Amino acid sequence: MDFDESGSDEDEIRQRHHHVERDDETVFYRSANREESVKMRNTDKDKPGAELPYDKALRVAGIALLAAMGSFLFGLDIGYIGPIVASESFVQDVAGLGPGEKLSGGQEGLIVSLFSIGAIVTACPLISSYFMNAWGRRDTIILGSLVFIVGSGIQAVASNMTTMFIGRFVAGMSIGLLSSCIVLYQMELAPAYLRGALGTLYQLMITFGILIAAIIDQALVDKPNGWRIVIWIMCAPAAILCIGLLFMPRSPRWLMSQDRQEEALKVLMSVRAEAEAHQELGEIARDLERARSEGEAAWGELFHVRGARGRIGRLVLLGVSLQLIQQLVGMNAFMYFGPDIFESMGFSKNLFTTINNTVNFVSTFPAVFLADISGRKKLMLFSSTCMAIACAIMGIMGLIYVEPAGEGKYTISNKSAGWVIAVSVFFFVFNFAYGFGPIVWVYVGEIFSTKYRARAVGLCTMANWVGNFVIAQFTPMLLEAVQFSTFFIFGIFCIVGSCVVCNIPETKGVPLEAIEVLFDKTRGFRSSAQEKKGEDVDSTDEDSS
Repeated sequence: MDFDESGSDEDEIRQRHHHVERDDETVFYRSANREESVKMRNTDKDKPGAELPYDKALRVAGIALLAAMGSFLFGLDIGYIGPIVASESFVQDVAGLGPGEKLSGGQEGLIVSLFSIGAIVTACPLISSYFMNAWGRRDTIILGSLVFIVGSGIQAVASNMTTMFIGRFVAGMSIGLLSSCIVLYQMELAPAYLRGALGTLYQLMITFGILIAAIIDQALVDKPNGWRIVIWIMCAPAAILCIGLLFMPRSPRWLMSQDRQEEALKVLMSVRAEAEAHQELGEIARDLERARSEGEAAWGELFHVRGARGRIGRLVLLGVSLQLIQQLVGMNAFMYFGPDIFESMGFSKNLFTTINNTVNFVSTFPAVFLADISGRKKLMLFSSTCMAIACAIMGIMGLIYVEPAGEGKYTISNKSAGWVIAVSVFFFVFNFAYGFGPIVWVYVGEIFSTKYRARAVGLCTMANWVGNFVIAQFTPMLLEAVQFSTFFIFGIFCIVGSCVVCNIPETKGVPLEAIEVLFDKTRGFRSSAQEKKGEDVDSTDEDSS
């Protein structure tokens, strides 16, 4: 895949791709290729991107944080399931095994994979886009939280493996919906200058959920029926999300797509300055009018990547690639299998889990503060490059000093090398947490127009879950077949991620309705931009006259 964008700074992109025409109160940003205009107020006070009044900034941040409670549920599931399936109480109550016995590898794998399969099913755009377009973004999140409660309840009362498997699948279905919709809802409510920070809350809450689940597990999981109590506790944040969102606004872009303009303006007025609310409403209306003039979105367009009309398909290819790479760099391999690897090397399993979860959570905060300052590209580029270095170190140290000892165990011949591997793991997690982890979700949530956004984001999210499933299923096989050379494979995907990120445009601070324009001088998208030029010039000139 070849994306080449001839500028590294968002301001440079605007200067290169647009020229400015002033008309008393209006600024038209025109694409040199598409001649598309985005109407903007031309005053210092009301210009787009101006900081919101404190109360409105706090409100939009609160909405984004509450929505991110859905990703907190995902983090809880990642964090609690490992210790639960390893606990004696669970093994006896559900699997019917005696003291000291453990679940088979196949049963453990199925518990993890069924969750991922459930997420893949509902993240599929045929399902997720239906709910997001028909029910709306907010109500889809509410539905997802209700499904999570149902899935958790089935797991909590399980007395056999079949019931547990059903509960895992249902819980996964909830996360498929939530992961498709949360960032999209956050993006569509956030002002341009806060969009990156608020979007990163999705990943931040995943890491927070993992940390909280580990703490709860340590306190309860080894007690009689403690694993059931842990799962019931996990229902509490789902209930908070479900009830809380009933009092939150719908997406203004979804409301406009339903021809509910007054409601959309009311929502925008609650999270924008007055002039900016009216201006943004106009931008959304023009974007929808243009989309409707082009006809209904066809499913085939998402998969058509060749020729001048393959623009949306190429954007989908970019989004799917980023989501797959986010998984294939191996982060979840560390989360799922890292404790076992380190225990077999003589390190404390609990100590590794505690440090790893803490590093993962704390290291996500730089993304929150830097996404709208440094930009998306820099964070993802530094992240993927440093992850590749960490993978190379782990692979080299493993080949030289680590030997397989059978049954998934390892022995290490040099204690210092063991510490180098441990530090490299934490260095990898640190770099994933501020870069590829949160920023991919932000970037993919931004790049699609309103017409295709629900379907395209659903497809990209499904790709993420496919990658998650692949990592969960094949990492143990790779570790068995090639041992620590597995980390070289992860490193290759990190390098691929760096190459992709080097050749995509920066999106920080750009209104959602204008982001598509940034790709007009990106190799791989120029042909579609040229095609649009002739037909868009006339309509744009009429608008600006």
